[in-house]
Amino acid sequence: MYRIILLENEQILLSKEIEDYDETFSYINSLVKQLDKNKKIIVHEMRNEKWEKFGEWKLE
Repeated sequence: MYRIILLENEQILLSKEIEDYDETFSYINSLVKQLDKNKKIIVHEMRNEKWEKFGEWKLE
């Protein structure tokens, strides 16, 4: 299970939980197109019954 969060200026714009690994990355790819300097994507993965940070995407 993955939780994908789209943030703008540290405020949550969108949060979605997806079970399928491939679907998760398809969704991340669609969000990457929406990124600008104030937005970032944070992904958490459910491991050992708790959410752990899996990755972060933002414009450099």
